Amino acid sequence: MRLATLAPVLLALSGLAACNASAPYPNGSPFVGANVSANPYRQGTPEFCRRYARQTAANSYENRIDRGEDGFGVRALTRQSAARNGNRAYRRCLSRR
Repeated sequence: MRLATLAPVLLALSGLAACNASAPYPNGSPFVGANVSANPYRQGTPEFCRRYARQTAANSYENRIDRGEDGFGVRALTRQSAARNGNRAYRRCLSRR
């Protein structure tokens, strides 16, 4: 493949890779700082555990919420349940289990 035809393809692919590297949850998340990406912190550190907990809470919320059907009350209860899951994940992470 010639460089003239390869360059646009590589440019398009690099643009997609950059978007996905730090993409937030697609429908938004009530958990500030949660995003779909790898945890950049060293495992076992409080920073790692905080990020792990936020991602766990956001995942829990996303797995249970139905934005087309759920009303304000159901979303609030789902958020509280997801936050509890995140808190449990934080404690497990700090205890290295």
